[in-house]
Amino acid sequence: MAQIRTLSVSQVTAIIKDRLDDMPTFIVEGEVSNLRPPNASGHLYFSLSDSAAKLNAAFFAYRQRAQGQVPKFDNGDKIRATGRISLYAPNGSYHLNIEHLELCDSTGELLLRFEQLKKQLIAEGLCDPARKRPLPLLPKRIGIVTAPTGAAIRDILNILNRRFPNLHIIVSPCRVQGPEAAAEIAAAIQLLNRHFAPGVSDEPMDAMIVGHGGGSLEDLWCFNEECVARAVANSKIPVISAVGNEPDIAITDFVADVRAPTPSAAAELICGRKEDIERSLFDRKERLIKAMRVHFLEARAHLRECEASPLLQDPTQLLERHAQSLDAREDRLQFAIDRALSTHRQRLTVRQHALEQHGSDVFRRAKEHLQTLAHRFDIALEQALKAASNRLIHHTATLKALDPTAVLQRGYALVSTANGAIVSDAATVQAGDSLTIRLAKGELSATAGVAAPQKAPPKKRTKARPKPQASAE
Repeated sequence: MAQIRTLSVSQVTAIIKDRLDDMPTFIVEGEVSNLRPPNASGHLYFSLSDSAAKLNAAFFAYRQRAQGQVPKFDNGDKIRATGRISLYAPNGSYHLNIEHLELCDSTGELLLRFEQLKKQLIAEGLCDPARKRPLPLLPKRIGIVTAPTGAAIRDILNILNRRFPNLHIIVSPCRVQGPEAAAEIAAAIQLLNRHFAPGVSDEPMDAMIVGHGGGSLEDLWCFNEECVARAVANSKIPVISAVGNEPDIAITDFVADVRAPTPSAAAELICGRKEDIERSLFDRKERLIKAMRVHFLEARAHLRECEASPLLQDPTQLLERHAQSLDAREDRLQFAIDRALSTHRQRLTVRQHALEQHGSDVFRRAKEHLQTLAHRFDIALEQALKAASNRLIHHTATLKALDPTAVLQRGYALVSTANGAIVSDAATVQAGDSLTIRLAKGELSATAGVAAPQKAPPKKRTKARPKPQASAE
C-alpha cells in the first residue's frame, strides 16, 4: 500500500487553488442576495443563488473600471456574471471572481414571488392593521417557535430569564432553514394553538414568538412561504414575528400581530424587566401615598376653617336668618294673593252689573227671535205636508189608472192560453184549445170553438158644419 503524504493546510489550499485556477472562464446566472455596500476600496461582495444552491461572488473595483458602465443591481435582481472560480486561502472559501456583469431582468425570481404573495395576502385583508392584537402587559405563558439549537433560542431564553425569571415558556421546536422548514414551522404554530389557544386551555398562552436569527435571503426564505404566513394569520395566540436582523423583511412580518427586528428584540418586547415593573409599582405607590397625604392635609385644613367659622360655632344665627327670610317671603306672598283676589272681585262685580243691566234685553230679544223661528217652522212644515199629500194623491190616481184589474171591474175579461200567454187576437187560437178566462171575481175554463168572422167596424158619421152667416151691425 502506497504511503499517504502528510500535507500542511497551506499546501492543501495551494493544491486546491491551482486546480481551481485551471478552470475555464464561464457565465453564471443567479439571483443577487446578501449584497453589501462597497467597501473603502470599492469592491462588491454578494451571493448568487437559485432554488438549490448559493455561490459567493466578488466584483473587484479594477474589474468594474475595466467593464466601464456597470448596471446598478440590488438584492433580488437576477444577473448574468462572467468570471472564474477563485479560492481565498485565509479562510479556505471559494468564490466567483467576476470579470463582467449584466442584468438579466429587473426583478429576481425570489423577490417576484415575495411581492406576489404579499399582494395576495393584503388583498385578503390578512395584513390589515385592524386585525393586529396588542401584547399583554404581564404575560404568564409564552410560546417559542424556532430551532431548538441555535443563537435565536439562546438569546430569547437568556433575555426572558433575566427580565422575568418566573415566566412559563413552552418551546415548539422545528427546522427554520431548508426545503422542509416551512411545513415544520406551520405545524409548530398550529400545535401550540391546538393545546394552548384561548378557549381551548385553562391556562392559555399570552403570546408566541416565531423567528430565526440572521441569514441570507435563501436562509430566511421559509418565512416567506404561504403556509407559514397563513398559519401565523390564523393563530388565535398573538404572534411576534422575529426573522433575521434589522434590515430583513419577511412575509410573516406583515401578517403577525407585532414585528420585532431580531429575536432578542422580540423577547424584550414581550416582557418588561421584573425590576422595572417592581420599580414602577413602587414609584406609583409612593406617588399615591403622597397624593393621599396632601389630600388629607387639605381636608384637615378645610375642617379647621369650618370649625373656626362663626356660623358653626352658633348655628342658630343661620336658622334665624333663614326664618326671617321665610317670614318676609310669606308676607309678600299673602299680599300678592290678597291683591289678586281684590282685582278679581272688582272685575266680577263690574261684569255682574253689566249682566243685570243688559240681561233682560238680551233674553227678550232672544225669546222674540225664537218665537219667530218657531212660527216659520210651523208654516214650512204645513206647506211641506200639504205638498207631500198632493203628490201622494197624484201617485195613487196614476197607480189606479194603470192597474189592469180596474178594467175587469167594468165587465172586461182577460183570456189566456194554457201556457199563460194573453190572447189578444182570435187568429192565434185554434178550435179545441184550452183557455182560461179571468174575470173581476174568479176565473173560468173554456174550450175554443170555431172563430167567428170579424165584422168591419162601423163608420163614423160626420156632421155638416153650419155655414157662417153674416151679421149686420
